[in-house]
Amino acid sequence: MAQQLYEEQEEEERKEREIRNRRRDCVVCRDSFLPGEFASLVDCLHQPEVCTECFAQWISSEIKDGSWREIKCPGTDCGLALKYHEVQQLATPESFAELDNLLFRDALGGDDNFRWCRAEGCQSGQVHESGHAGNIFRCVGCGFRVCVIHDKTWHEGETCDEYDYRISGEKEKDEQKKLQVEQEQASCEAIGKLSKKCPGIKCAWNIQKNDGCDHMTCSRCRHEFCWVCLAPYKDIRRKGNIAHTEQCKYHSNRLN
Repeated sequence: MAQQLYEEQEEEERKEREIRNRRRDCVVCRDSFLPGEFASLVDCLHQPEVCTECFAQWISSEIKDGSWREIKCPGTDCGLALKYHEVQQLATPESFAELDNLLFRDALGGDDNFRWCRAEGCQSGQVHESGHAGNIFRCVGCGFRVCVIHDKTWHEGETCDEYDYRISGEKEKDEQKKLQVEQEQASCEAIGKLSKKCPGIKCAWNIQKNDGCDHMTCSRCRHEFCWVCLAPYKDIRRKGNIAHTEQCKYHSNRLN
C-alpha cells in the first residue's frame, strides 16, 4: 500500500515537472504560459510567443491606429498578415465587430456612386447617381442634404453656379460696383436739383444758389445770367425783350 502511494506521488511530481518545463514566457507581458495559451498562426514559421490576451490587445490597437486593412503578426521579425478568420478567432468580440464594420464601410466606399451621410452621428449611406436627383445628396436615414459637386452641406437658396459666384468673391465686387454707381447717380441727381450749369460759352460750371436775388455771376468765367431762365443778364436789362419775358415770368413781371 505504501509503495503504491509513493509511486502515485512520484507520478504527480513528474507531471508537474513536465508542465513546468513546457511553460515559457510571453514576449509582450513576460508572464509564463503553457503552449496552448499562446496565439498560433498556421502560416507562421516561428514558435508562438505571444499569449492570447496580448494578441487580442494587439489586434485592438491595430484597429484603433488605422492599420485594420492589414493586421500583422506581432511576433519577432515576422510581419505575416492575419487572415479574416484568424482575426475573428483571436480578437475580442468588440474588436472584431468594429473591424467588420470598417471592412463593410470600406467595401461600400469602393463604389464611386456610394456616399456616406456627412451629418454628425448618422451612420447611413446610399448609392447616389446623378440625373433627376441632380447635385443634391439627400440621406435616406436622416434627411441631411449635401452638395455632391462641392462635397459640402447643401447651399440652400443657391444653385451651384450662384454658390461659386459668391464664394469666389466676384459677387461682392459686383455689388460694390453697383452700389458705387448708384451712389454716383444719386450724387449727380442731388447736384442737378441743387445746382445749375453756367450757360456761359464753353463753361458749364456747376453753380449752387443758396440765397439772394436771381442775378447770378459765374465765379469761373464771370458770365452773368438769370438763375430762373438762364438768359444772359444783359438781355434782361433790355426792356421789351420778348424772348426773355416769354420764358421767364419772374422778369416779365418786373420789366412790365
